[in-house]
Amino acid sequence: MRPPGSIPIKDYAIETPLEKSLASSEGESIYEVNIDFNTNSSIAAINFVLKDEETGSWYQHRGRDFKVPLIDYLQDDGNIVGAKKGLGTWPGPLGQISNMLLKPEAANSKEDIGELSVQKRGLQGFYEEQAVVKEILVDNLVSVSVRHCLETAKNLLYIETDLPGDVIVHWGICKDDGKTWEIPSEPYPPETSMFKDKALRTLLQRKNGGHGSLGSFILDEGSVAFVFVLKLNENTWLNCHGNDFCIPLSSFSVPPIHSGQPHSEDEEQNNESGSLLISGNASEANQEVSAYTDEIIDEIRNLVTDISSEKNRKTKSKKAQESILQEIEKLAAEAYSIFRSSIPTFTETDLLEEEALEPPVKISSGTGSGFEILCQGFNWESHKSGKWYIDLREKASKLASLGFTVLWLPPPTDSVSSEGYMPRDLYNLNSRLTNVKMHPLTFQGRGNKSSGDNFHAAPNIDHSQEFVRKDIKEWLHWLREEIGYDGWRLDFVRGFWGGYVKDYIEATEPYFAVGEYWDSLSYTYGEMDHNQDAHRQRIIDWINATNGTAGAFDVTTKGILHSALERCEYWRLSDEKGKPPGVVGWWPSRAVTFIENHDTGSTQGHWRFPGGKEIQGYAYILTHPGTPSVFYDHIFSEYQSEISTLISIRNRNKIQCRSTVQIMKAERDVYAAMTDEKVVMKIGPGHYEPSNGSRNWSLVAEGRDYKIWETS
Repeated sequence: MRPPGSIPIKDYAIETPLEKSLASSEGESIYEVNIDFNTNSSIAAINFVLKDEETGSWYQHRGRDFKVPLIDYLQDDGNIVGAKKGLGTWPGPLGQISNMLLKPEAANSKEDIGELSVQKRGLQGFYEEQAVVKEILVDNLVSVSVRHCLETAKNLLYIETDLPGDVIVHWGICKDDGKTWEIPSEPYPPETSMFKDKALRTLLQRKNGGHGSLGSFILDEGSVAFVFVLKLNENTWLNCHGNDFCIPLSSFSVPPIHSGQPHSEDEEQNNESGSLLISGNASEANQEVSAYTDEIIDEIRNLVTDISSEKNRKTKSKKAQESILQEIEKLAAEAYSIFRSSIPTFTETDLLEEEALEPPVKISSGTGSGFEILCQGFNWESHKSGKWYIDLREKASKLASLGFTVLWLPPPTDSVSSEGYMPRDLYNLNSRLTNVKMHPLTFQGRGNKSSGDNFHAAPNIDHSQEFVRKDIKEWLHWLREEIGYDGWRLDFVRGFWGGYVKDYIEATEPYFAVGEYWDSLSYTYGEMDHNQDAHRQRIIDWINATNGTAGAFDVTTKGILHSALERCEYWRLSDEKGKPPGVVGWWPSRAVTFIENHDTGSTQGHWRFPGGKEIQGYAYILTHPGTPSVFYDHIFSEYQSEISTLISIRNRNKIQCRSTVQIMKAERDVYAAMTDEKVVMKIGPGHYEPSNGSRNWSLVAEGRDYKIWETS
């Protein structure tokens, strides 16, 4: 008689669901099934396997069926469960049972029990418990990215993982195709030690919040590959199918994704192909992907398909293929910035539910809250007042009422330059801008080759020295915790590697940070080129070197606005893909847009914005994504009212650093764009007005060669 719910399987087995019974003393649920047999039948044993309906996994004993004897004597094939009577005690197979995923057909055993050579006797009975271990396979990610720095002729490699706990990278480099591990030259990341003169070990730094780890590595240009394995604890290593992970440094191919496997400390064979994204079985990673991120992933997938097809590989030039790969890297950088900052992205359906509560804003040093509006609170002559900080304090309420959320202050320390630059006594705040004196900080020791460009007016600081980085972090902590600064503006960041910036920012956790990466745009015979991708790529590379912990001034956008407005060439404000042509078009959340600062304007006037067209420039940056910065001289001028109106429009429509922009028109004499489908702007003498289709547009601001509309 079959138990309830039993069904035949292929005429040679029965499938019976187990029923839940009372919980055990440990609180765990127990499932059972009762099967009645006629003791006078010729059945000698019952074979069975267990199936987990949730995972589809099959549980067996030593890769074979469980066998329960129904007679007192049965030939032992090593797979019997239960104790024997009469001829001694036969211990059952106690211990763990492997969790093996099999096809249903493999679960049945047709093994012939064979004829018994002795008289069959009834089994007196037994009770035995077997431990069944259920393993849950989950995925973790290790992402590896490589950038080549033209200025330093070095490769900058970044590793990030969501693996829990302390993660040690056991690593080295290869300088030829022989796949032989070598020790690279210094500098090494913090927390790095030597292992048996064969490899280096680096403890990855914990992310803010403790979810995962990350690290950065400087590698010589002559290196062919970066090889590594991950050590989670003394007994757990992750590698690639028994081989080391191998990241090529001399090519830009897109390698396959590999699964991590256990690794022994003595194994030092290299995998033949590199990996940019590594998947390992360790612990579960849950992550919500916004609709915007889904679009980025789809675009990356399309680009990969485009470049990987055999036909396109034959027809596309090497330059075209590299261009596609660069676009993939840019999209991936934007997706990473969304993941890191955790600023929620809403769909149109979400926005229609006005009753829904908005999630709390999370702060990232590269973006602040995402809604920041930066005020540069000084010009080149501010030091002449002798009490500029006191003057600014009196203007603070006015600046806040205009809508500014971040105030950029001039350098406070005693410096060679009276304007506050080239500091000589970091803890001495008794400068022409402030009036406090503290104890000095000095740097000692011999340094290494600079990790960036030289600024010939002053000596370099050797950031590769651990004691130097320690002193800088102590000073920044002092400014942050005791003096009260909330963020950093980093001058001349071309002069040192962005990985050091990442170290300083993660140590001090500022509210906002921005770097000045300034170099020349591309010109041909004195005329600015339309394509400025190389220029903005250099800025993107620096931001990426900081792991997105800092934004950067969008010098590319400033330069293009110059030419577009001065020469009436508004077509320049759209790149070849119909996106904004500056950093704001590639990585808007890390782009700090501006039209003027103390170097370009003021009394220096190194690169002054076209006169009389400043409000057109502000109409552009204050209605577009990115973090806009407004210059002090423009705030306290005849432009104040118009700037205040533009800031109000931005705040009222919640335009932020990740807002979406659609270029509606980019022609010789007019540029028009729509942001977040809520605001439309146009600049230039040409005509443009939004059409009232599904939306009604209301003109809310206008002036010389600019107009702004809101949807109603």
